Amino acid sequence: MTSRSAPWSRRLTSTGPTVLVDVPEGAEVAREEIFGPVITVETFADEEEAVRRANDVPLGLSASVWTENARRSHDIAARLDFGTVRVNSHLVRAGEVPWGGFKGSGYGRDLSIYALDDHSRTKHVMHNHGR
Repeated sequence: MTSRSAPWSRRLTSTGPTVLVDVPEGAEVAREEIFGPVITVETFADEEEAVRRANDVPLGLSASVWTENARRSHDIAARLDFGTVRVNSHLVRAGEVPWGGFKGSGYGRDLSIYALDDHSRTKHVMHNHGR
């Protein structure tokens, strides 16, 4: 399925595997989370534009960077405002690392020791023995 044969709408939330091509900057389908096997194909002039457009969405659960240049991948990952950034893969999880989003994609972390922070409260009690 391409953008020419399927309108970008809320109906995509229950579609089968879908690739949307020629997605213009700012399109709803590129700015909203679609819970299904849907990917958008977008073009950009340079790396700066790609990072700007990625960060210009209200959500930030997960992103992926695809490149053969390891140094470049880490530079881009550091500039992306997402809770998880994978390099040359997507949807791979490990229980040892925190999982969670930034911005409108949620608060807190699942998996790993960091998940305990959301279920714990730290209290400081100081006792002055001189009184």
